[in-house]
Amino acid sequence: MKKSIYLLTMLLFVILGIQSCEDLEVVEVPSFEVVFDATAKVGEPVEFKVNNAPNFLYFYAGDFEHQYKYRDRTNAEGTVTMSFLNSQKWGLGENSEGLLTVWYSKDYDGSGVPESVNTATWTEITDRFNISTLYDFTLQESGVVDITDLADGNPIYFAFRYFCDDNSTRPAEWWLDELNIQMDVADAPAALTVATEKVPGFKPVDVQGVDSRWNANKWYWSSDKGSNGLWRMRGQVKVGGQWITNEDWLITNAINLTKVNPDKGEALKTYSEKLESFEYTYSKAGTYTVTFIGNNETIHGKEEVVKEYTITVTD
Repeated sequence: MKKSIYLLTMLLFVILGIQSCEDLEVVEVPSFEVVFDATAKVGEPVEFKVNNAPNFLYFYAGDFEHQYKYRDRTNAEGTVTMSFLNSQKWGLGENSEGLLTVWYSKDYDGSGVPESVNTATWTEITDRFNISTLYDFTLQESGVVDITDLADGNPIYFAFRYFCDDNSTRPAEWWLDELNIQMDVADAPAALTVATEKVPGFKPVDVQGVDSRWNANKWYWSSDKGSNGLWRMRGQVKVGGQWITNEDWLITNAINLTKVNPDKGEALKTYSEKLESFEYTYSKAGTYTVTFIGNNETIHGKEEVVKEYTITVTD
């Protein structure tokens, strides 16, 4: 009798153990709720209270560059524009202007060697931009120029070519700064960034005028010019006491003019963190779709719930 009771007890423990393991393998569906005032003011923090927060919670505020529906957008269609700042000084005679030109190529290999620059097909687009004729170092706007006709989804390189073959007098020095390529799309309150001076950045190529002793006749980054530095071409430096024929290219790394950055959300909590509330401040008036993505995830699986709310922000 005692043996039977023992066996029944052990069987019950085994059944309960199996049931407990099965329960542990079940991933709960997130059942969180978010409470907040559906109307807010520009510049004033909005408090979002989170009840029963899941293991992981992500937040898309719904304003510019933080929209859930654009989380996977890497390409877009719109009006693509390009602009930069430039200035020059010190050039004399024929060398006082006209030494800087703007080009693009779709078959340059990006290697940064003179041979590749010379064999690539380059198309000049200088006449689209305002190139400085001021004889000082006041940075001049190039103008915001429409380059949508160049956007075909393939890599493109833009280049600033410095060329001087008049060796009778002093060449000009050029400064270049703040390259900015943007895309205006129909439903965006501001332009999307396609490329900047730092991303994807530039690669200078000295095609002619190399001097092993100290070649200052080239494009280089000057950290002591401007608030954050700029690209500088010191074309007025002599080599062996003589002005030289000088050709230098400042070429961007490859750019896709239809590529844009996906919108980003904010990770509010991870598995081990607690979250009861957080704040967010809107900088512009409008009606926004606020999105929360809640995840419960273990080694046994993942359950996700997406919840959307609307908030109206006024001035």
